[in-house]
Amino acid sequence: MSKFYESDENNMKVLLKESDFAFSILMDTGGTANSDFAEYTSDNFIRSFRHIMQKPDLSRAQLASMLRAAERRKKRRDNDENWADFMSHIIAHGVTNNNSDHRLH
Repeated sequence: MSKFYESDENNMKVLLKESDFAFSILMDTGGTANSDFAEYTSDNFIRSFRHIMQKPDLSRAQLASMLRAAERRKKRRDNDENWADFMSHIIAHGVTNNNSDHRLH
C-alpha cells in the first residue's frame, strides 16, 4: 500500500469541504431527506476519494462508513472551521493504518 502523504491529506480537506458545500446546497434547495452527508459524498465523490486515498477498490459503503465514523468522533461540526481538518486526519490515519475492514474506531 502507498503511503498517505500530507499533500494527500490537504487534498482530502479540500474534497471534504467541496462535498460538504454541495450537500448543504442540496439540503437548502429541498434535497432528499433520506440522505446524510456520508451517503451523499460516497455516492457523488467516490472517484475522487479513491484517487486521493490511493484505494481503487474502495466501495461507496466503505467510504460512507469511514465518514460516519469520523463524524461520530467529531461531536459537533456546526460553525467549526476545523471540521475538514479533523475529518481528513481521522480518515488518513485509518488509511495509513491499513485497516482491512476500513472501520475507524
